[in-house]
Amino acid sequence: MLDQANRTFICSVVFIDLVGYSKKTVTEQIRLKTSLTNNLSEAIKDIPVNDRIILDTGDGAAISFLGDPEDALFVTLSLREAMVREAGLAAPSADGSSEDWVRMGINLGPVKLVKDINGHPNIIGDGINVAQRIMSFARPGQIVVSRSYYDVVSNLASEYAKLFSYEGSRTDKHVREHEIYVVGHHEGALQKAKDGMKDRASSTQSIPRRTGSMPPLGSSTVTLTVPSFVQDKKKLTLVAGALATIVIVLGILVATKQPKGPPLTASAPIEAKPASATAPPAEPAKLDAKVLAPAPTPAVTPAPAEAAKAEGAKPALAADAPKPEAAAMKADAAKADAARAEASRAEAARVAAATAIPATLVFAVSPWGEVFVNGKSRGVTPPMKALKLEPGKYKVEVRNTTFPVYAESLELKARDEVTVRHKFQ
Repeated sequence: MLDQANRTFICSVVFIDLVGYSKKTVTEQIRLKTSLTNNLSEAIKDIPVNDRIILDTGDGAAISFLGDPEDALFVTLSLREAMVREAGLAAPSADGSSEDWVRMGINLGPVKLVKDINGHPNIIGDGINVAQRIMSFARPGQIVVSRSYYDVVSNLASEYAKLFSYEGSRTDKHVREHEIYVVGHHEGALQKAKDGMKDRASSTQSIPRRTGSMPPLGSSTVTLTVPSFVQDKKKLTLVAGALATIVIVLGILVATKQPKGPPLTASAPIEAKPASATAPPAEPAKLDAKVLAPAPTPAVTPAPAEAAKAEGAKPALAADAPKPEAAAMKADAAKADAARAEASRAEAARVAAATAIPATLVFAVSPWGEVFVNGKSRGVTPPMKALKLEPGKYKVEVRNTTFPVYAESLELKARDEVTVRHKFQ
C-alpha cells in the first residue's frame, strides 16, 4: 500500500490498552506485552496482510482494518476470549479490580496512510483519535464501540445486533460528545464472525494477488502493488497483440482459399465448327478431349481461313461468351470474402468490447448505505469505497433502513470516475 500513501480511507480502527501497564515492573510489562502480542497474532492470522495496519503504541496497539468492518469485531472478541482463558478468569469484575486486563475501543472513521520519520507506514486522522477516546471510556475487560461503528455492524446480521447495549453519551477532554455501546458476550455472534472470517480467508487464498512477495508478519504490514495505470497499459498491449494476430490469420486464410479460376466442366456447351476440306478426319475427337480435360484455362482453336471465308460472318462461338457457371462461382467467392471480412470485424468488436476498460464508481455516503446496481446488491458503504463497472447505463440506489432510498441514473464510459454523494439525515 505504499503507492497509496497520503490517501484517506474509511476503515475500522481498534485501539487496545493494557490496563495499569506503566505501574508494573519491567518483568510484568514484558509478560503482559508478550501475552498481548501472541494472542493478537493468533486473532488476526486469518485477515489478509493487505487489509490491516498494526501500530505499537507502547502500552497497547492500534489496528486499522481496511476490509470488512466485522473483522474488527472478530479480532476484539477473540482477543478478549484468549486473554480470559490465559489468565484463568471468567470475566472482569464490574468495578475493574482486575489489573492484568485489556480494554478496547472500536471506531469507524477516516484515516490517512503516511510515512513516519523512519520511513515506516503510519496512520493518522480522526478515525484513530476517536478510537482512542472511545477506548478511554471502557472499563478493564470491556469492548466499547462508537455510534458510527454500531450503525454499520448492527445492520449486517441479527446476531451482531444482540451483542451491543447502549451505554449513553460521554464527553472527552476536548468537550466532544460520543455515544458509546458496550459489546457483551454472545456465542452466536462470535461463531458467526469466526465463520465469516474463515469464508473470507478461503476466498482470499483462492484468488491470486498481483502484489509482489508478501513480507512476514511483523512491524510492517505494507506491500507494494502494481499501479492501476500500468495494469491498463499491459491490458491494452495484450488486446492490440490479439487483434493483430486475428487480422494476420484471417488474411492468410483469405489468400489461400481465393479461387484461381472457374474449372471447365464436361457439361459446358461448346459449339463445334464445321471441319474444312483440308482438316483431317480425326480433328473432332481431339476437340472433345480438350473439352473434357480439366484445363485451368479453356483454349479455343481458331478455324482455318478457308472455312471462315466459306461461312462468311457468323456469330461468336459459345466458348467465347461468358459462362453462367463461372459468373456464379465468382459471385459465390465474392460473398465468401465479404462474409469472412464481416466475421473478422465482428470478432474484433467482440474482443474490444470484452476487454473494455471499466469505469469507477466512487461512494461518499454518510453514515452508511447498502448499494444496489440495477436492482442487485453490491455491498455496504462504508467500508466499500469504490466499484468497477463496465461502460453502460446503470441505476444506482443507496438504501438505509431508516431513511428514504437515494437513487441516481448514470451512463458510464470507459475510464470514467463518478462519485455518488449522499448524506442520510
